[in-house]
Amino acid sequence: MNLKYSGDPAGVALHFILYTKHKNLRKETLDMFDSKKCRTMNISLNATGSLVAVVAVLLVVFSGTTFAQESLEILEGRAMRAAVDRVSPSVVQVETVGGKDRVGKIRLGEGPTTGLVVESDGYILSSAFNFVGNPQQVFVRFSDGARHPAKIVATDFSRMMTLLKVDVDQPLEMFESAEASEIRIGQWAIAVGRVFEIERPNMAVGIVSAVNRIWGKAIQTDAAVSPNNYGGPLIDIRGRVLGLLVPLSPKSDETVAGFEWYDSGIGFAIPIKQVMQVVPRLKEGDDLVPGTLGVGLKGKNPAIGESLITAVAPKGPADTAGIKKDDRIVEIDGRPVITGADVRYGVAGHYVGDKITVVVLRDEKRETFEVTLGKRPEKAAVPGRGMPIQMPKPDEDEQEEESPE
Repeated sequence: MNLKYSGDPAGVALHFILYTKHKNLRKETLDMFDSKKCRTMNISLNATGSLVAVVAVLLVVFSGTTFAQESLEILEGRAMRAAVDRVSPSVVQVETVGGKDRVGKIRLGEGPTTGLVVESDGYILSSAFNFVGNPQQVFVRFSDGARHPAKIVATDFSRMMTLLKVDVDQPLEMFESAEASEIRIGQWAIAVGRVFEIERPNMAVGIVSAVNRIWGKAIQTDAAVSPNNYGGPLIDIRGRVLGLLVPLSPKSDETVAGFEWYDSGIGFAIPIKQVMQVVPRLKEGDDLVPGTLGVGLKGKNPAIGESLITAVAPKGPADTAGIKKDDRIVEIDGRPVITGADVRYGVAGHYVGDKITVVVLRDEKRETFEVTLGKRPEKAAVPGRGMPIQMPKPDEDEQEEESPE
């Protein structure tokens, strides 16, 4: 491991202390820059998890500075601010003008919200919630105060993200992504927005509470997530982006779903790897809509319900592919399936038109089908372009495969 930092040594030291809580470092080198002495220091340690030993080494390294006298709380604050400063150039303010001021029972705020630069040539992602009122105009303001008109390119109605495009004269600064394999439950997480001061982002600190939430589409955090940072990044202590903050609910795919949880300690972010995989599709200008398999499964509780198919939508995706009632789904895209929840996980991240491979057990024999996912039938118009849910009516003891819980 070779970690390189520049800037405040106290903030760097704090990260090193926090990092050693979770890692057993052996003969590793940490490159740290001492801003006061303007030189690079290479520290080689054989750490066994002892914070006392780590702190002792750091006190020696930073002798001559005020590090030894500063409290851990001060160091924490410095580290958090340094992390936010690192991602700050990629965090923008999003303003909407006109449109509805209320959607259902929800009164929409009039203030700005947040977006994240995802491509240097002017592509910016924000939360779909920020545009639920169908605004007449959208503007993006950068940290230097420059204000640009933006157009809505497309919306992902599964992960609730909207892609914007602004014309720029020079490349925009991009963020650094955290590797998915490095995200750990309990690690620091900072929710970043840009609504109160254009010069500096606002921040809310918490931890990563869970991963693979909302049917595998989200990271959960207890940092305060609300309309002021919807569309902003969730970052780690090093300023690397973990995901894009959006309101979500496991029980609904409507655009306003999850809004009721704002500032509650239950917040969600789409993992940055998923975000960047979706961007090229959104750039084509077509909305991405959650796909459906078009089947009903046995059992009302998907967590314990079976993967036995008890209803198939006529001329739906599964029916067209050749899947029948009483088939038991045992695999989706190479992943084993046992319960109804496994089926949801296998389908939830896909969109209308995506192809998935479904293996079923029929008369004790495995049969494989390629299914092109379809659109869920609409039962009523939903304000804000949210996608309602309606499946073919199953028997009384069946549960709907695609209805989130």
